[in-house]
Amino acid sequence: MNYQFVDPSDAFSGDQGASTLLGKLNRAQWTDWKNRFAPKVDQLADMATDSSAPWDAAEQASSAMGLSFDSAQQAAAQQREAYGLSQNPQQAASQNRAHNINRSAAMASAGNEARISALDRQQAILAGGMGLSNIPDKVMNQ
Repeated sequence: MNYQFVDPSDAFSGDQGASTLLGKLNRAQWTDWKNRFAPKVDQLADMATDSSAPWDAAEQASSAMGLSFDSAQQAAAQQREAYGLSQNPQQAASQNRAHNINRSAAMASAGNEARISALDRQQAILAGGMGLSNIPDKVMNQ
């Protein structure tokens, strides 16, 4: 039976017309929900229960931050070269050391923030919009 179209005039057919129409409406609504909303609910459930999502997000953010720092270092070297400046070995070593420390700290921070955001998104999906960011003092036991 096709539940896409329900004829309201069925309510006036026979002794049980209204009951039959109500049954058709309920079946049509259920079919519509299964076709339109159930796939989205399944997709959200998959997102909320994917245990690798926080770690994937952390890895992507950390990698992106590392690439950004590498590009900045390359741009600075090109700028020094354009001005004809050169560094002695101690200056180069000092700058590389500072760059590596800042790069590592930024990569760790970006990874941690992305992991926390992914966990928060998962908790928000499971809690119907009340994720970890809505808990006072951002208490998290994970």
